[in-house]
Amino acid sequence: MNAHISGLMEKLARIEQELEAALASEVKDKQRDFQYRIEKKKVLFEENVKRVNRQIRQGIVSFLISTPITSLLVAPVIYSLYIPLALLDLWITLYQAVCFRAYNIPRVRRSDFIVLDRGGLPYLNFIEQFNCNYCGYANGLMAYAREVASRTEQYFCPIKHARKILGTHDRYRDFFDFGDGERYRNELERLREEVRKNPKEAGE
Repeated sequence: MNAHISGLMEKLARIEQELEAALASEVKDKQRDFQYRIEKKKVLFEENVKRVNRQIRQGIVSFLISTPITSLLVAPVIYSLYIPLALLDLWITLYQAVCFRAYNIPRVRRSDFIVLDRGGLPYLNFIEQFNCNYCGYANGLMAYAREVASRTEQYFCPIKHARKILGTHDRYRDFFDFGDGERYRNELERLREEVRKNPKEAGE
């Protein structure tokens, strides 16, 4: 990696840190504005806020009547994904419990990625709460699986693709250039040691 690209990456890392700090500050502001707090990973609203939110909650019958018929017809297909998602969840958890332990790779904390807090919002009816939990589970699971896969890739094959690809994970930028066999052979163990000692947990 040349010095210019290395410098840009360092600058990007600093900007990302500043952005994370700014976002954390904004979250605190939102907690104050909407009067809720988080205790032991549980979201608690002030009583007066809960009362106001319940008043704007749409009833289930009204919700179903206002829902387009196409949404109702495709709902069974959407919810059927719970089965493969649950199987993926189980298999990813089993995979890292066995394989990561064998290679001494720190295991990914599932709870860092799968968060089901939106289902407790008092202004959502039961169906909306269920849907929010469904989306939170599905997207959190994909992020969880991606982190497990990225640690696996860094350990076994930290080589960039010849073609530009979309949606690369954070580890990808440190991978070896396509075709650079010398660095791969000489520095593979270094990247393996990095993933063992510095797995970059969520939120870091």
